[in-house]
Order: sequence, then structure tokens, then C-alpha cells
Amino acid sequence: MAKKGQRRGLKRSKAPKHWKIARKEKKWTINVRSGPHNKEAIPLTFIIRDTLGYADTLRETKQILSERKVKINGIVRTDFKFPVGLMDVIEIPLTDEFYRVLPDRKRALVLHPVTDEEKHFRLLKIVGKTLARGGGIQLQFHDGTTLLVGRGEGKPDNKRTDYTPYGTVVYDFETGEILNYFPFVKGSTALITSGRNVSQTGKIKSVKDNMVEIEGEDIFRTLKDNVFVIGTKESVISLPGG
Repeated sequence: MAKKGQRRGLKRSKAPKHWKIARKEKKWTINVRSGPHNKEAIPLTFIIRDTLGYADTLRETKQILSERKVKINGIVRTDFKFPVGLMDVIEIPLTDEFYRVLPDRKRALVLHPVTDEEKHFRLLKIVGKTLARGGGIQLQFHDGTTLLVGRGEGKPDNKRTDYTPYGTVVYDFETGEILNYFPFVKGSTALITSGRNVSQTGKIKSVKDNMVEIEGEDIFRTLKDNVFVIGTKESVISLPGG
């Protein structure tokens, strides 16, 4: 008989390697709910309980979330299994804390504190674009979200249609406007988000087929899918260690 729906539980031994959990402490752990991002996402519970230390138990975590004390990308989230992933902005209103989710050298997702200048926007990597019914272009992003552009509404960047896959938009989730756009071209500043050289940054030196060469502290080669453009001349977001 075929299985229906998503598995409710997840064995710790089968959890993604980038999750910072004790593998042999218990048999089961929390599985992420279906939603934004892919298998790289981590449950919101891990952020509140294990990373920030605001709760000691799952019950306490649920209480904090039920009191609407946590926002993800400007939206209150109360689901303890809500998936949190790359470039998401986490806000704790009571303590006025803001964090951006970024990769580290061990291929784990970490919380990087951000300033008031950065707390209202996130970077979205374009993974596809389609012509929408009634005109306009629908952009598909790395986290599974979409955005309709090119209908002549809002600011200039919301009206343009020359966006290309692997480029990055700077999206203000408070106003719903695109603040900037960085194409995937030679000379752009990029962050490696997966693979052996994860978390390394530098300028795109060359692109050949599906292989990209990044020049930073050293010269790194990685797959095109592992590259996330974060600026033109320099990064528009602060990064761990720099």
C-alpha cells in the first residue's frame, strides 16, 4: 500500500548532516513541515531551542511561538516545524534581534546577526522564470517562492522583465518591492552555498558550461548551482568573519 503524505517523524540517524543535533542521544527528532526551501531547511524549533537557547524543551518552544514572538521574513510564524533556510531573516521583536541564515565552512546553516540596514530585505536567487497569464513574468526563487513582475506596478525594478536565471534580486519583504538586481555575470560578487568550498566568497572569474571559477582569497571552482550572487562590486549583506 502506498504511503500518504509526509512522514511525521524523522530518525536522528537519517537527519541531514548539516543539522547540529546529537545523533545517538535519542532515536527520533523533529521533521520539517512542507513549505519553503528544500531538504536543506531546518525546523524553527532548532533555532529557538538549540541555537538561540530561548527554550529548554519542545513544550517551551511551542509556548514562545504561540505567543507570536518570532518572525521569519517579516511574518509571524507559530509552527514549530516551519522550515527555515538560506537567506531567511529571523526576527525576535521582544529583544530586537535580527539574524540572517547563512552557510558555514562545515556546511551547516548558522545565524548571522544583521544590522538595522539589512533587517528588512533578503536575497532571492532566481532559478526560473515563466510568462504569466495576463502579461508579466513570474520569477521562481531558490526557496520555492515566486514573484510576479513586469506589469508596470510598484518601483522600477518591479516593472522590468530582463531578469535571468542564477541572478539575484534584493527583495524588501516589508514593502513587497525589489530594491536591486545582480545578474550572474563575470565580475559579480558571489557566495558558494554548497560543495567542498562552501561559504567562500569572491568575484566570478569565468563560467564554462556548468562550472564556475570564483576568485577570492584563492581560486575556487564549483558547480553553477552552488553559486549565489550577493552583489556587484561588493556584497550587500554582511557575512560571518567579515
